[in-house]
Amino acid sequence: MSRKLIGIDLDGTTLNEKSQVSERTRHILQAAQNEGHIISIITGRPARLSTDIYDTLGLKSPMINFNGALGHKPHQVWDREYSHQISRDIALDLLEIAPEMNIERVVAENKDSVWVSPGKVSSNLDDVEQMFFPTREAGQQMLDRLSLNTDINAILLEAASPLHQTQIKRFVMDRYGEDQVTVKTWGGESPVLEVAPAGISKTTGLDYLQHIYQIDKQDIFAFGDEMNDLEMIQWAEHGIVMANGNPELKAVADDVTDLSNTEDGMVRYIAKMLHMDVD
Repeated sequence: MSRKLIGIDLDGTTLNEKSQVSERTRHILQAAQNEGHIISIITGRPARLSTDIYDTLGLKSPMINFNGALGHKPHQVWDREYSHQISRDIALDLLEIAPEMNIERVVAENKDSVWVSPGKVSSNLDDVEQMFFPTREAGQQMLDRLSLNTDINAILLEAASPLHQTQIKRFVMDRYGEDQVTVKTWGGESPVLEVAPAGISKTTGLDYLQHIYQIDKQDIFAFGDEMNDLEMIQWAEHGIVMANGNPELKAVADDVTDLSNTEDGMVRYIAKMLHMDVD
């Protein structure tokens, strides 16, 4: 069997309803990796919220963070690492105009650091979402002109409510332009927007890995569940959406798993696809 490149989203895909890795998931992904296939996490999460999962899975391939903006190998220097960034000036400008634009909180982040504007994390965010807005105990730095002295991979904006998202998204694109930024909306009822470098998506990472490992396009698989997976699902030769996934994403998928993330739907699909003799 030819070597496959398998890009896996985390939340709602690889992780179960408790945002954990099941033993079956760990076992099947390690078995696939041991057979020579490239298993790569491709997530909107920053490195600080995905490296432990990478370690639990026992992966060796590069990891893609910030929805494609950063590609690296955790715990080591990788000479093929890449990082697409947004100017710090944009983060600081958003911080300044946040009150008048119904933006309650601004987070700027790169591979190694996170800067957060003052304020209490909203009760509108679920437990996973609140992890993206760390407390001081998590090692955050205050977002201001003195502390933020570098460009960043992503900016998160917590809107006052989901109703303000469209207004904020339009404002950000008009103010900075599509040649500098892309704005994505988080799924569900989350009042969070992500400002990313222009033209960057999860496809950026998957395409990069294809060229590094010289994988035929027909051997590329991508698994996801939400609209930040859209470009990756459309680009991959085999774009597979979870049974629990967004209906709009399912509509453009090549296939849908029979089972949800709570039932290890992704790895059961992979095991069948690779003809693996596992339970």
